[in-house]
Amino acid sequence: MSESPPTSKPAGNGPGTAGDGAAAAPGLLAPRNATEDAILEAARELLSEGSHEQVTIDTIARRAFVSRTTVYFYFENKRAVMDRLIQQAFADMDDAASPYFEGSGDPRMELALGLARFVGVVNRNGPILVLAAHLYGSDEHMPSQWEPYVNRFIAGAEARIARDQLRGQAPGDIPARVAAQALCAMVERHLTIEVIRNGRDMREAVRQLTELWFRAVYAGGGSAGGGPAGSA
Repeated sequence: MSESPPTSKPAGNGPGTAGDGAAAAPGLLAPRNATEDAILEAARELLSEGSHEQVTIDTIARRAFVSRTTVYFYFENKRAVMDRLIQQAFADMDDAASPYFEGSGDPRMELALGLARFVGVVNRNGPILVLAAHLYGSDEHMPSQWEPYVNRFIAGAEARIARDQLRGQAPGDIPARVAAQALCAMVERHLTIEVIRNGRDMREAVRQLTELWFRAVYAGGGSAGGGPAGSA
């Protein structure tokens, strides 16, 4: 590629990378130019075709039609490439859920849309998320290095639930934070085990998760004169 590389390392190799305890802002994760984008896409393709062990700097460089030196300019090593892909997947999941987190309309419709987009991102990034579990731990829960991204997701859910409780659309007897933590843990476990590892049908997963979330948060909402349950 003829495009000249940037004069500084991309943000994904500095503060905010996976594992340092902070979730990088989505804008910092976007490739800086076509060369970096080609390297990331090459790594993504190779992961979908084979195991993590089969992916090397050499194979990434060949697939991206760049030199090994160019790959090392953008990324310190293969692990840095993988970490960036994992970060991007989480940032995309957070953005996918925005119809529900940032919405103010029909909670069932916005929840279904947000979950459908979220699960779609999970499905597209299956090999990357499986790799993340392999790199950071192999138990049945998301690894601790994902915590900053999970916390951001929980915060978005908490804010939406709290708004709907104030509007009287959801009972207020369970604190929004508690509800958000419990429901996000449910989604995490279901997607980790059923969708990513066992290949369960994505549409059915969306339907079931939407119904479980909606019933847990909104059952009885709007029946207390427009105010949160228990406010009288």
